[in-house]
Amino acid sequence: MAQHDSQNEQLEEEFVEEGPGGFAQLLLNTPSWLVSTIVHVVFLLILALMTVSGAQKTQIVEIISEPPVEELIDEEEPEEIDIEMIDPEAEVTDEVVEVTEFAEVTAVEADEPAPAMVEVDPNAIGTLTPSNVGKSISNYSGSGLGLRAKAKQTAKMRGANSASELAVARGLRWIANHQYPTGGWSFDHTKAPKCQGKCKNPGSNHTDVNAATSMGILPFLGCGITHKEGKQYKNNVRAGLYFLVKRMKLEQGKGGSFHERTGTMYSHGLAAICLTEAYGMTKDKALQMPAQQAINFIQYAQDPAGGGWRYQPRQQGDTSVVGWQLMALKSGYMAYLNVQPQVPQKAMQFLDSVQSNSGSNYGYNAPGAGSACTAIGLLCRMYYGWKKENPALERGVEWLSNRGPSKGDMYYNYYATQVLHHFDGEPWHKWNNTMRDQLVNTQCAADKKSCDFGSWYTKGGDHGDEKGGRLYKTALSVMTLEVYYRHSPIYRKQSMEGGLPLE
Repeated sequence: MAQHDSQNEQLEEEFVEEGPGGFAQLLLNTPSWLVSTIVHVVFLLILALMTVSGAQKTQIVEIISEPPVEELIDEEEPEEIDIEMIDPEAEVTDEVVEVTEFAEVTAVEADEPAPAMVEVDPNAIGTLTPSNVGKSISNYSGSGLGLRAKAKQTAKMRGANSASELAVARGLRWIANHQYPTGGWSFDHTKAPKCQGKCKNPGSNHTDVNAATSMGILPFLGCGITHKEGKQYKNNVRAGLYFLVKRMKLEQGKGGSFHERTGTMYSHGLAAICLTEAYGMTKDKALQMPAQQAINFIQYAQDPAGGGWRYQPRQQGDTSVVGWQLMALKSGYMAYLNVQPQVPQKAMQFLDSVQSNSGSNYGYNAPGAGSACTAIGLLCRMYYGWKKENPALERGVEWLSNRGPSKGDMYYNYYATQVLHHFDGEPWHKWNNTMRDQLVNTQCAADKKSCDFGSWYTKGGDHGDEKGGRLYKTALSVMTLEVYYRHSPIYRKQSMEGGLPLE
C-alpha cells in the first residue's frame, strides 16, 4: 500500500512539473484497462449531469405552462387605498385563510368533488382584444367600476350617511368571519371555523359553493376592496378568487362553467360577475382568461330561440336568471372583454316576451307584473339602451316608487334600489331614505360579542330565505347599501358620452 501511495505521489509531481505534456506521456504508460475505466466513469458523470439539467428544464416548462394560482397576485404590495369603511370598534379578522393550498370542500360539498383549477396559459394572456360591442349597439350605457375606489368621496354625496357606512363595515366583518378555510363560502355558514353554529338561520342549499362564494366576494368588490387593495380584507378576496378560479370547468367550445347541480345558471352568473368585476377593477391579467371564459359560457348557454337563460344551458328563460347573466355581460363589457353584440340583443327579445303594460312591468317566464321581475326587467332595459325619458321606464319607476321597499324581500329590494338610484331625482331620494334607514335598523348590532353581529336575516317571501339563509341576506343588504358607489348612475351626462372606458 505504501509503495502504491508513493507511485501516486510521483505521478502527481510529474503532472505538476511537466504539465499536459508530462500527463500525456503518463497516459501512454498507463495500462489500457485503467484508461478505459477512467473514460467510462467520466462519460457516466457527464450523462448524469445532463439528466439533472434536463429534469430542471422540464420542471421549469411545467411551471410556465401551468402556473400556480398564486400568480393572481403580484409580488409587489400595492399602495393601500383609504376607504371609510372600517368599523373602529369591530374586531379585525387577523386569521388569514390559507391561499397557497386548497383542500377539497368535503365539509361543504361531499357529493361533488371540486374540479381542477382552470389552466391559464401566460403566452395567451394579452391576446384578447377589447370588445367592439359599442360599435354595434350604440345605446349601451353606463360607466366603469372605478367609482368604487372613490367611495369615501362619493358615498354621502349620493345618499349614504355615517350609519349606513358603519353598517357596511360591520356586514363585511361578518362575511369575512364566516369564510371557510378553503377560501370559499357556504350558504350553510354555521360550519365556518369562527362560527360553529353560534349564529342561526343557515341556508338549506349547502352544495352550491360557487354561488355562495360569489355572494361572499361581491360585497367586498362593491366598495373597492380587491385582492390587491383594501386594508383588512384583501386576503379574504384573494382566497375567494383562488377558490372560484380552481372550480371553473372548461368545456370544449362552450367556455368555462360555474354551473352547479342545484344552483345551476344562478351560480354561473354570480361567479361571472365576480371574475369580470375583479378583472375590470385590477386589470390583473391572470384573471383575464377565466373572466373571458365565464362570459363565453353565458353566450353559449343562451336559449337560441327565446334569448333567455334559465337553470340549464339553452333552456327557455326566466327573468330572474336572465338578470344575473345580463349583469355579468355588462360587467364583462365594462372590463373590455369580448361580448358578442347579438347576445344582449337576443335577450331584449326575451324581455319583450315577458313584459306587460307596454314594458312598464315584467313577469317571470310570461307577461306579468311581479315586483322583483319588474325591477330586474327595468334595470336590464336601463343598462341596455332605454333613455330616461322612455315612457315605459317612467311608469315602471313610478310603480316601484309607489310600492316602496319590502320589509323582508331583499332580492326585490336589491334590484329596485339600483333602478331608483340610476333614475335619480325625487323617486330615488324617497326610496333611499326608507331603504337605507330600514337596513341600518334591522342589522344585528345589539351585541358586539355575538357571532351574528353585523349580519341580516329577515323573512319576506323571498325564495332566498330558506336556500340562501343569513349569508344571502347579508350579502344583498351590504350590496344594497353600497349602491352609492358600485356603479356610476347611468343617466349622468358623462356616462352617456362615448364608449365605456374604465375610470
